[in-house]
Amino acid sequence: MKINNLVRKSISELFGVMVFVTSIVAANFNPTFHNLALAATLGVMILLTAGISGGHLNPAVSLFFYARKGIDLPTLGAYWVAQLSGAALGLYLGFALSGTPVSAITPPGGISASGVFIGEMFATTVLVIIINRLISTKSSHLIPLAVGFWVLAASTFTLTGAQANPAVTFALMLRDGFTQGNLSIILAEFAGALLALLYIVILDDKVKKAKKKK
Repeated sequence: MKINNLVRKSISELFGVMVFVTSIVAANFNPTFHNLALAATLGVMILLTAGISGGHLNPAVSLFFYARKGIDLPTLGAYWVAQLSGAALGLYLGFALSGTPVSAITPPGGISASGVFIGEMFATTVLVIIINRLISTKSSHLIPLAVGFWVLAASTFTLTGAQANPAVTFALMLRDGFTQGNLSIILAEFAGALLALLYIVILDDKVKKAKKKK
């Protein structure tokens, strides 16, 4: 069956995000293995979708690749639609698997807004830098493992558990409502992607030029 290449890539992104968000929601009811489960699932989904769509599974990562001219604007738009749709489907599938209604979970209170913003921005910045570094050193095969480990590690020291993914935050917004806190998290995640781009342009590109001169 012939499928348009962009549609094929978008379906890949939708599926990967859907399974990842499903694991976040369903595993939330087993806190002992929650972070390990979501890190492992993300790594496997990146591995599964990398050969089709590049395995972005994250609107901030897709924005980074667009800024670096790795994908064009129509692809960016299609990926974002697919990623957000996958997040919405994953939210409801996760609750279906856990046997719990969507309204059963409430977000924790008393969390520092600035701490949340900085944590998400930092987690996303490092995530994008890791991906770029592995691609630039021709070690793309290590991305699923490296990203999984980073998400697992960052989840232990960020107030939000290192979502570092606007699609995941979008799913939480569907659950909790479009609150100012969730909107600030999305802004932090995109800001993290832009900070990573700035870091790469200033430092990585200069390193490459220096090596070429030698």
